[in-house]
Amino acid sequence: MIKSFYEKLGKLPVWSGMIAVLAACIVANIPTMLQFDAIFAELLDVYAEAVPGFNIQNLPPYYKYVVSILSAVVSWGIFELILYFVTMLALQGSARRMNKNMYYNAARFTYAVEKLIVGLYALTSVYAPEVYVYSYQWLDFILVTLMFSFCFIGIKEKYINDNFVFDIYSRLYSIWFIYSGIVAVLDFMITVLDPAATVPAIVQTSVMLALVGIAALILYLMLFKKLKKEQTENRKRFTPPPTFGPGPGSGNAGGSDKTSSDDEIFKGYGL
Repeated sequence: MIKSFYEKLGKLPVWSGMIAVLAACIVANIPTMLQFDAIFAELLDVYAEAVPGFNIQNLPPYYKYVVSILSAVVSWGIFELILYFVTMLALQGSARRMNKNMYYNAARFTYAVEKLIVGLYALTSVYAPEVYVYSYQWLDFILVTLMFSFCFIGIKEKYINDNFVFDIYSRLYSIWFIYSGIVAVLDFMITVLDPAATVPAIVQTSVMLALVGIAALILYLMLFKKLKKEQTENRKRFTPPPTFGPGPGSGNAGGSDKTSSDDEIFKGYGL
């Protein structure tokens, strides 16, 4: 089911994935747009305290929409850079066939769905801000880890060379969990060492740190080891293409190596 879904995505034009990501990023900015006036007023107060004589008139009403669209474009651009970076670092040279439509659409639509879900969930920041503060980061990490794991499973048979399927996954696995682990550890340490830190904030960072470790362990047991075994078996079955040596009559008294086709071509010239 997962594989057939991604195969259908691969038949769509590349620009459709870009539009999906951009649309999802715009939806994800709706909570910010709804709270824009309050956020902007708070920023004005901070600048007014920090910079004597600071003064700025209220922004026009349409400005919040401009900021939301620009933020969505920036988010889309950052994702495209990450996608290009991951392609060059982890996938280059190890593809079964460079089916770029399938790969890019798979990554873009996966990200678009994830961004759409967390964007709609971010509406809790308007109606239940405490729930948003303590759970948004958990949900975002879980969805990214889960959905891109399904994405890899969905495209590996069509896109990834069987002899490199584990090598590629191990690179992606390492990049994601090293990054997530560093961020989670730093966040936890900063929170714990802060004298003003509240108990809910410490619990939130502790849970996030635990989630990273649990997710890494689950994927290691369920996918990492499985792909390693799969790649080893594929390499055992791999038969290198035959190499063709000199044709009949290639040797001569002088020890030169010419194929029979060479003899035919140059016979008329007395060579």
